[in-house]
Amino acid sequence: MKQPFRFWMTGCVAVVMSALGGGRVAHAANDRNALSQSSRFRVPETVERIEASAQRHGLSVFARLDANARPQYDDRGEYALIVFESSDGGTPVLMDGPASAPEVPLAVCVRSDAQGETEVVFTGSDWDDLPPSVARELTELPMLVADALQ
Repeated sequence: MKQPFRFWMTGCVAVVMSALGGGRVAHAANDRNALSQSSRFRVPETVERIEASAQRHGLSVFARLDANARPQYDDRGEYALIVFESSDGGTPVLMDGPASAPEVPLAVCVRSDAQGETEVVFTGSDWDDLPPSVARELTELPMLVADALQ
C-alpha cells in the first residue's frame, strides 16, 4: 500500500478532466496499477451495464467522455471513460508525489481494439490512509465491473 502525497475530493469536472489528461488515460494499458477485464459486449452496452452496476453499488456517474467527443482516438477503436462520484460526494483525486500527475482512481475506461474486442481498464486500489468509504469504493470497483460483465 502507498500513502498519497495529496488527496482531495472534487466536484469540478475541469479538475477531473485535467487530471485525466483529456482522455489520454483511455489508452494507458501499461500503467503500473492497471487492471483489466474483457467484456463480451460492445463498448456502448458495456458502458450501460457498468453504469447500472455502479448504481446498484451506490455510486453515480460523475462524468463520462465518449469516443465521439475525442475523434483523434478513433483509429484505436471506440472508447468511453466513466468517472464515478463517491458516496461522500465528489470524486477522489490523488497524487504520488510533488512531481506526479494527479490520478482519478474511481474511473474506468471501456475500449475496443482493432479486432473489436472490448476491454475495461481501471487502476488498482493500492492506496492507504483514505477515508473509509472511498477506500471501500475503490476496493469494490473490480467487483462492480465483474458484476456488470456477467
